[in-house]
Amino acid sequence: MERPNGRKIVLRFNKAKQAIGNKAGLLSGVLGLLGSDFGKFHICEESWRKITTKDKVYNECVKHIFHIDEDSEGTIKKNILKAMEKSWKETRLRLYNAYFEPMFTTEQNIENRPPGIYREHWRWYLDYRAKPEMKEKCKKNAKNRSKQQYTHTGGSKSFARRLEEESEEQGRIVGRGELWIKVHKKRTAPI
Repeated sequence: MERPNGRKIVLRFNKAKQAIGNKAGLLSGVLGLLGSDFGKFHICEESWRKITTKDKVYNECVKHIFHIDEDSEGTIKKNILKAMEKSWKETRLRLYNAYFEPMFTTEQNIENRPPGIYREHWRWYLDYRAKPEMKEKCKKNAKNRSKQQYTHTGGSKSFARRLEEESEEQGRIVGRGELWIKVHKKRTAPI
């Protein structure tokens, strides 16, 4: 990944150590790409905790592109790794839903794997998803999602970025509760 003009992009952070401003959107896109790169984070791991390449990707990719003033608690790094974890998990699920065919045999599903994923890795992932405890967990998660009462209408911008923009727009500090209501209410069509 090349830096624009060979320079690092300077990020701003709020008091909670969350990236804010326009550059935060760029960071989010880069973290999404990194998290979905199965060359960097293999698909064949049971959990993000077991992935050993996180620090290497953070140091060699993220810090190569972005200038980050590290905080003593490591909160900024934790937030960045959490974003990559979310992308990794979501990409695994999206690929499974797109490429797994319940009517196919295991071998047919392995042949029908996503481009760029090794056969052995896809086989491992399919075996992992076929475990009874994973099937039960998927059912439970689907049931929980069906109970969701509020629809998020705020788009893909992070809560931290929206909070900063709303505060600037209104000329006052906007609270998290106020913003939560704003991004979870249905928008009315203009008259």
